Amino acid sequence: MTGAREAPLGGEPAAEAPATGVETPPLIARPSAARPTVARDGEVLRFAGRLTSMGAGRIWREALRAAEGARRIDLSGLEVLDTSGAALVLAAQAAAGAEVPVEGASRKVGAVLERSRGAVRSPAKPGHALPRLGPVRAVGAWGVGRIAAMAGAAAFLGEASATIVNAARRPRDLRVADVLRHLDEVGTRAFGLTLLLGVLIGVILAFQSSIPMRQFGAEIFIPRLVGLSLLRELGPLLAGVVLAGRTGSAYAAELGTMTVNEEVSALRIMGIDPMVLLVLPRLVAATVAMPVLALLMDLAGLLGMSGVMLSLGFPVQLVLNQLHVGVDLGDLLGGLGKAAVFGLVIAGLGCRAGLSAGSGPRAVGDAATSAVVGGIVALVVLDGIFAVLFFRLGW
Repeated sequence: MTGAREAPLGGEPAAEAPATGVETPPLIARPSAARPTVARDGEVLRFAGRLTSMGAGRIWREALRAAEGARRIDLSGLEVLDTSGAALVLAAQAAAGAEVPVEGASRKVGAVLERSRGAVRSPAKPGHALPRLGPVRAVGAWGVGRIAAMAGAAAFLGEASATIVNAARRPRDLRVADVLRHLDEVGTRAFGLTLLLGVLIGVILAFQSSIPMRQFGAEIFIPRLVGLSLLRELGPLLAGVVLAGRTGSAYAAELGTMTVNEEVSALRIMGIDPMVLLVLPRLVAATVAMPVLALLMDLAGLLGMSGVMLSLGFPVQLVLNQLHVGVDLGDLLGGLGKAAVFGLVIAGLGCRAGLSAGSGPRAVGDAATSAVVGGIVALVVLDGIFAVLFFRLGW
């Protein structure tokens, strides 16, 4: 019967196909598998078909043999090109001569070829070391690198400042959950270390101060000396060192890992500002937590100093009276204000080091090291600036 399908073995006859006059297409359309070809037409080497990883290996040797002596490579017959095919084309061009032109490529094929061309590197010849820069060029290269680094730091400072101002105008941009999480990491988890260092510093200062003061019978003034040193200088400074070692390096490592894995670039592609999502919560958390750490350092240091004074035979009431006379609220507030600035700067340096991390296995480690070293240096510089400022203000 015309138009009827044969019945399968053991089954019933299939239904008649509708006589529409149009062939029914197959259920699964198989893609055209145009195998790549390479041919030598005089002085022209022509590639055609789909030059992908599935077929480039089959014609690789043939293409390199045919490329010898060619004056031009024609890609007008190529339909599809991937990186494996681009590697073959570039290898054929190298076999023919680097000056041999590659012509006729479509826009897509040409784009793949150009991207692959930048990734191909010729192996270094043995015995040929890279030329060394002269002293003048070396100094110039160092200067250019420093200027570029300063420009990057200035750009980061401007972006961070604009982000903070915009967050003050639109508080909804600040992710409270992230701020609380970073507050726990920066502050709560650092309480134990801060208290331990504070007690030890108070004990050390008290014992070291008692040695010269004993010569003049002035051991009673040890609480004033230690209290003033802790509240104005050592408390914020040592808390800043703790923050730089723990938090600055952690910020640099976290953001550096995200930068190396291109997660930061993915955020920018999705239209999300990394400064708002990643940097702003860390800056706020460090700025808020740093005065708390400095206060804990001060209290722990005074506690350690009081223990030393008790061991020297001085009662607790005398220690409290000396602290009340020698230290006032302005000293405490000045130290806490410095601590807030220290926290903001250390967090900013850590975030900057992480976002500017390079590529490779050493990038994250270099970023963490840069954050710690930069944070400690910035602490000393800022502390010196505050010392001069307080002296000029008579505070």
